Amino acid sequence: MKIIDTHQHLWDTENLDYPWLEGFDLLRKRYTAQDYREAIADLNVVKSVHVEGDPAEADVVKEVEWLTQISETDGMIGAIAAAAPLEKPNAEAVLEALVEFPLVVGVRRMAWHHPDPQFYATPELIEGVKLLAKFNLSFELCANAMQLPAAIALVQATPDVRHALNHCGGPDIKGGQFEPWAACMRELAAFENVHCKVSGIVTTASENWTPEALKPYIQQLVEAFGYERLMFGSDWPVCTVAATYQEWVDALLWAVEEASDAEKNSLFYENASEFYNL
Repeated sequence: MKIIDTHQHLWDTENLDYPWLEGFDLLRKRYTAQDYREAIADLNVVKSVHVEGDPAEADVVKEVEWLTQISETDGMIGAIAAAAPLEKPNAEAVLEALVEFPLVVGVRRMAWHHPDPQFYATPELIEGVKLLAKFNLSFELCANAMQLPAAIALVQATPDVRHALNHCGGPDIKGGQFEPWAACMRELAAFENVHCKVSGIVTTASENWTPEALKPYIQQLVEAFGYERLMFGSDWPVCTVAATYQEWVDALLWAVEEASDAEKNSLFYENASEFYNL
């Protein structure tokens, strides 16, 4: 089975600044292309989409330069979703610099750790996301469950932008939350310009997560988006705080075992190829 991983990270902690890693000892180290290849082991991962590692704003373009060099020598990274301060006055200038790099096909502006649960619904951020259509860039919608109403408002206000919802919309699996997350998934799926990444949920489950605990959430995504708009993502290396790459793939395959081969191909390969133009 061919796999395109739509959500992986590399971090150059020696040359780039990642403020969020301060005190996060489990992940605060350099992750290289070789480390990623060792993690995927025998899995047939043919391409990956590198999603920005939330570097300091001054290092946004520098991160893309570094990743472009890696792609030229390693070949795994086929597309980049870069960071950009979309809510700030310099947003358009940053986007102009980013699109000079052919691998940049999208932008992520994280809400996940933002103190304002309405961040995605703020006028400044919405105007910045609207700019992406001008540059033919997609948006990586990274909101946790509490921020989904704002994410829905953002999608509604930006019909000309293609959105990739990160990490299943961040359900609180550890806390046993299903609603209103599930209702929000149905509402987001009603917008045809929204795809969803099946990623990141091993880290929102308990330390002793099981495939059985994840399955209802995965099934809900299948019901909402269908296999036509779901895309596999590993969230490596963040996933390693809860599971190996192989363990996450195995859990997902078990959860969708009733899917046809064509549906699995859509989930793991075809949809990503089309969305990110790989």
